[in-house]
Amino acid sequence: MDPLDLWLDVLGTTLLATAYWLYLNFASKASSAVKLAFNKAFGYFYIALGVYALASGLWATATWPFPSSYNLIFSDAWPIFGVALILLGLTSNRIGVEALGEDGLYYLRGALVGVAALSLAPFVYSFDIWKYGLTNEPPLAGLLFFAVGLAGLLSPLLTFKKAARGVAYLLMLLLVIGGLISLFIGVSAIFAHTAAWKAWAPWYGAH
Repeated sequence: MDPLDLWLDVLGTTLLATAYWLYLNFASKASSAVKLAFNKAFGYFYIALGVYALASGLWATATWPFPSSYNLIFSDAWPIFGVALILLGLTSNRIGVEALGEDGLYYLRGALVGVAALSLAPFVYSFDIWKYGLTNEPPLAGLLFFAVGLAGLLSPLLTFKKAARGVAYLLMLLLVIGGLISLFIGVSAIFAHTAAWKAWAPWYGAH
C-alpha cells in the first residue's frame, strides 16, 4: 500500500481550507453569526479528518509502507498532523466567535501553543529533506514542510490582538504555498502510482 498521494491531496486541501478559516476569523468582516456557524461546522471536519490522519499515521509508523527514509518524514509526521487537527477541531467547535474576546483568545492561545509544539517536527524535517535530497522534488517537498512547520510555530501570535491581522495574512500565505505544493506533488503522484501499479494483481487474480 502507498497512500502518500492521498495524504498529500488531503493535506493540500486542508491547508487551503485552514487559510480560509484564518481569513474568516481574523481578517474578514463577516458577522458573528456567520463565524459561529462556520467554526462549529469546520471543527467537526477537523476532528473527523484528524482521527483518520492519526489512525492511518500510526498504522504507517508501525508498518513502514514507504521506501527508505521516507517513512521517517511522512509516516511519523502524518499522525502528528492528525493530533493537531483534532486539537484545532475541538477548539474551533468550542470558541465559536469567542476568539474575538479575551476569554476566547486565551482558550485559543492554549490550543495554538500546543500546535506550535507539534510543528517543530515538520519544520526540522524540511531541512532534513533538503540536506539528503529526499523525494523526487526535494526543493518543493522541503518548502512544503518548512511552510507548514513555520505556520504552526508562529500560530500563537494570532492571539495577540494588535498583531493578529498581520500574522493571519502571513500564515495564510504560508498555508497557501504549502497547500499548492502539496496538491501539485500529490496529484502528480496519483498518476505515477497508478502507472506503476497498473500491471499488479493479487495472487488469487493472477493468470
